This record gives sequence, C-alpha cells and structure tokens, in this order.
Amino acid sequence: AFLNGDLHEEVYVTQPHGFVQKGQENKVCRLKKALYGLKQAPRAWYEKIHAYLIAHGFQNSPTESTLYVKCVDDVYLIISL
Repeated sequence: AFLNGDLHEEVYVTQPHGFVQKGQENKVCRLKKALYGLKQAPRAWYEKIHAYLIAHGFQNSPTESTLYVKCVDDVYLIISL
C-alpha cells in the first residue's frame, strides 16, 4: 500500500545496486512515489486513502483519525485503517 503514496517534497536516494552505470557512480535518483522504508511513506499513503474515502462520501471520525463511516439508506459501511 505504501507504494501508492505521492510525495510532496523532494526525496533523493542513492542508485540501487546493479543499476549503477560505469562513470555515473555518484548520481542519485529523485523519487516520484513513496518506497517501503521511507519515513514519509505511511503519511503519503494515509493522505491518499483519506482523500479517496472523503471523495466517495465517507465521513472521518472526529475522535479517531483512522475510522471512516458511510451511511446509505439504512446500511452503514465502517472502515478502520
């Protein structure tokens, strides 16, 4: 799930082992998306899923930020992240 998060700041990492070209050993890579192990990854994923759920009619609990509720007719859909 963390790989789907969008980064809002510039993050650079060293080149992955096996992808370094001769003469370009000092180059770095700029990330466009979050990676596992990146400290920003959980927050980026949460922001993306939060925006999706709100756009689809869910309401975020005022006391529990990871709880979402949607009521359609008499049916309640509850999601806990």
